[in-house]
Amino acid sequence: MELVGISEIATLASVSRAAVNNWVARNPSFPKAIADLACGQIWEKSDVTVWLSQNKILRENNMDAINNLQIGNIYTHDFICKLFGGDAKSGTYLPQSKQTILCGCFTSEKNPDAPVKILVGHGPRIIAKAERLETQGGSIPVFLKQGTNQWAYQGIFELVRLSRDPVDFENEAVIADRCDVIAALIFRKVEA
Repeated sequence: MELVGISEIATLASVSRAAVNNWVARNPSFPKAIADLACGQIWEKSDVTVWLSQNKILRENNMDAINNLQIGNIYTHDFICKLFGGDAKSGTYLPQSKQTILCGCFTSEKNPDAPVKILVGHGPRIIAKAERLETQGGSIPVFLKQGTNQWAYQGIFELVRLSRDPVDFENEAVIADRCDVIAALIFRKVEA
């Protein structure tokens, strides 16, 4: 028997802990906890996994939706958050769940060469996300902001490198009128 708590369920479903607490409190079909400990309620993982699958919440069920994204189509931020989960709701440019970057949400205003070059600011959380993607490697789906709650899907992009060489980002930083840039994420589009 494998047990899970609120945090593990949130990670499994790629949603926030608040969303799981909402299911527990308001959805009578959500599985009943098998114990209520001082650290919180716990459930049998298999019961929760079945419920998540039946309610089309389990991340694996989102793969069809991810595969059906159309380049150039506009999607809402809520759609992206539901599809990819992680900490996307906070508006982060590289939503992540646990230690995995799930997608990229960039603005052309701050990144004139997006999506092939993304300027990385000096904030500790911002650079940490870029370093996480560098460590992770591979490819991610990328969206560019078109307007309020409008994100255009650009396709799958592979990270080539994280560059700290000013030659790779000085001109773009000037164009974007940004003085906070300390690095750049360099991507290349993955052909379908």
